[in-house]
Amino acid sequence: MTQPVSVFTEKYYEDTAFTSLSLPDASLTDIEFFRCRFDSCQFLRTVFCRCRFEACVFQKCDLSLLQVTDCRFVDAKFVKSKMLGIDWTRAAKPLAIALHGCNVSHSVFVELHLPKLEMTECVAREVDFTGVHLTKANLSRTDFLGSRFIHTDLSCADFSQAVNYSIDPTVNRVKKAVFTLPEAMSLLSAFDIILQ
Repeated sequence: MTQPVSVFTEKYYEDTAFTSLSLPDASLTDIEFFRCRFDSCQFLRTVFCRCRFEACVFQKCDLSLLQVTDCRFVDAKFVKSKMLGIDWTRAAKPLAIALHGCNVSHSVFVELHLPKLEMTECVAREVDFTGVHLTKANLSRTDFLGSRFIHTDLSCADFSQAVNYSIDPTVNRVKKAVFTLPEAMSLLSAFDIILQ
């Protein structure tokens, strides 16, 4: 059961650095953060409700099973963080995040509008991208093992050096998307053909 915490005594923080906070199972409501940094913080199973993170950076944090109910993320950046099992569909729209070197496995992005999303050098295994609008997204050097792409718009998306994706071009939009050989051969698995 989550408990309110007294670490954040104000409702608005600007240009503030938070280092090594440990708030597992905490509950934070109606707090705004502007240009704040979170370094090596632990937010395991933490509940953020109606919070706003604008131009904030999370570096080397554990945000696994974070709940983001009605939270607004505006130009928020996550770097080398552990972010397992987050249901991003619960966040306020639009969602504007960038992910670099993070583990976002088992997360849910269903039906989100995320054009130009940056998800580079990440581990994104068993992630649900069903119906996501990912036009011009940079998904390079990311591991997509077991991730679901169904009715996903990947037009002009960059999958350079990405691995383990299973994308059926007959049910996803892939026009002008960039793929790298040999991994791009997996795109042919949807067709009943024999390669020699």
